[in-house]
Amino acid sequence: MNRSVILSGYHRGMNIWMPLIVALLTSTPTFADDGPLEVVNCWDAERGIVQPVRRKRCTGQEVTSTEAARLKATYDRNRRHSLVRGDAIRQAEAARSVQFYSAGTGFAVNASGAILTSAHVVSPCDAVELRVPNSPRRLPVRIHAMDNENDLALLDTNYRIRNFLRLAPHLPPGGEPVAIIGFPQEGRIRLTPRLTPAIVNYDLSDPRKRGLVGVMGDVRRGHSGGPVLDSKGRVIGVLKAKIDSVAANRLTGRILKHLAVVTEARALASFMERNKTRHAIDGSRGIERTEQGLYAIGTAATVRLDCLKRV
Repeated sequence: MNRSVILSGYHRGMNIWMPLIVALLTSTPTFADDGPLEVVNCWDAERGIVQPVRRKRCTGQEVTSTEAARLKATYDRNRRHSLVRGDAIRQAEAARSVQFYSAGTGFAVNASGAILTSAHVVSPCDAVELRVPNSPRRLPVRIHAMDNENDLALLDTNYRIRNFLRLAPHLPPGGEPVAIIGFPQEGRIRLTPRLTPAIVNYDLSDPRKRGLVGVMGDVRRGHSGGPVLDSKGRVIGVLKAKIDSVAANRLTGRILKHLAVVTEARALASFMERNKTRHAIDGSRGIERTEQGLYAIGTAATVRLDCLKRV
């Protein structure tokens, strides 16, 4: 090909691309605008703290610097009071003739203050106390009746709980969600109750033979004696114990984590009838509750029980 033709084509190409090359060389690069790095004071009401974070990272409420200082001062003051109160409680505990041994859960079954729990929660105790929810107050508890075979106990108290729970007329089918209300140990024993979601599982329990219902959930020490609620807020049973996963694997060949057993409502009703304790069975169709609704129903009737032993 003629060299002049090649050069001519080359120059025409350069004429086409030159403006673009010049523009790229002389223009100022731009980047995607991620917005300014704004730091705001973010108030987390649930945890009771305020901290500086990027605006887009704030999941709570933005507050001014003045408000942040006030909220932080309040948080620090409450924390100091909590520590002082905790020290005072520990000193008072050390001076008593009985010492804390373990904690479990109980719940009201009527408006007179009768408390139902598991027998093993109170049977080894020299004394039992009811912790008033959201308060340092403790009230003595008297054991009214006990059924060691079914692991049930009835307690008399002078405390009038805000609500009482009603029994379910029948058991839910396998796979149904339920809610366990109790005071599980999470490094320390809780002072306020927690809702733990679970699923009904009959793989290792036949309620027709032993009156026990299997549930799968994050069951821990402190849950014992607590109510297990169906989706309508009715008691299907009392949390009895967590099953050893190793033993369950040997029995079934399956890995079943977080499996626990519940003493079913029929055994509860029979126990209370024998001991002439008023209780209610909710045979209505009821309404499906949200987790928040189940928490409100369950915690209004649930108390922490402290087992005390002589020093």
